[in-house]
Amino acid sequence: MKVKYLCILLAPVIWLLFSSNVKETEVLYWGENGNLIWEDFSGDPRFDLNEIYALTSSGIMDSKGCEDGKIIFNIKAYFEKKESWVKLEARTDHILAHEQLHFDITELYARKLRKLLSEMEFQCGEEDRFEKFVSATLENWYNEQKNYDIITRHSMDRSKQNEWQYRIKMELSLLEEYAE
Repeated sequence: MKVKYLCILLAPVIWLLFSSNVKETEVLYWGENGNLIWEDFSGDPRFDLNEIYALTSSGIMDSKGCEDGKIIFNIKAYFEKKESWVKLEARTDHILAHEQLHFDITELYARKLRKLLSEMEFQCGEEDRFEKFVSATLENWYNEQKNYDIITRHSMDRSKQNEWQYRIKMELSLLEEYAE
């Protein structure tokens, strides 16, 4: 039996406000503490999900307001500790690297969003237009996460996994000026 490692992003509401109920101690923001470690995955594993061995919950948050007639924003990539989990048999360096790349992809799309928003201007009162614009970018992020798991076969294709790691690191470096 082939073991499948499935990384699922639990982000049904992928556009959260900082005013959400997520406590600061339950989240990690990308780049704050270096790479993820297995101890960051503090959620309870779902043993009813036989083929899922690790689950990463990450997302993109924003806070926005209005200043001098323009919408201002702050965008962050985050990782939810209590929603992320791993089964004991999946605690390997290889699987952790796969999970880390899910978080890196989230940061990549946070940077892409910061870049796109820096090139546009939204006036106060245009919150609906702003939200539609952001939602389109987040849909691309969500699709990228799915493609990553499909193409790497949830990390089982090591060659494809290495290609993705290289590509995402390159894209992150190209958007370094949009890092937090």
